Amino acid sequence: QTKHPHIKIEWHPSDPDLEARVSIDARVKQANLEEYVVPANGWMLGKAGGTACNDGHRDRGDAGSNKNGGDALADISCYNQYHQYFDLITCINMIHIAPWEATLGLMECAGKTLRKGGMLVCYGPYKVGGTAVESNLKFDASLKSKDSSWGVRDLEEVVDIAKKEGLEFVQRVEMPANNLSVLFRKN
Repeated sequence: QTKHPHIKIEWHPSDPDLEARVSIDARVKQANLEEYVVPANGWMLGKAGGTACNDGHRDRGDAGSNKNGGDALADISCYNQYHQYFDLITCINMIHIAPWEATLGLMECAGKTLRKGGMLVCYGPYKVGGTAVESNLKFDASLKSKDSSWGVRDLEEVVDIAKKEGLEFVQRVEMPANNLSVLFRKN
């Protein structure tokens, strides 16, 4: 019995990495949250490179595989049921630790799967006006030394990409450790 039976929560965790999805599913089972959390999938971003919703509008990618080796919500027939389905998408600490194409995929997929008025919340470090506090600039350099396609992104570029996908920038909220929460609304 839920504490608030009138509230319907359905969480769809997504990660392009099979090992991460297996871990997510194990934690959900251990916490007895299967009623609220569907099995983790890889279709939201596809492989780390930005296959938006794995519907062919980006580089196709594998969209991840489920534990049995098959596609996990990867084919279009499964994905199409999620067009304009979600009220909220959260993206925590991904944009800077992934290729830019993953951000493009996130925005394209959010533009397709959020209902009108739905929200996308992105959390992490950003540059504003091309600069950031010294600790984030050092973090940016550290990320790029590990993978040249990673890095602290310019907020204005992220906002521009979101706008192209029908997502209106609503606000940015200063968070601890020099991070931001950036809120977008589906038009």
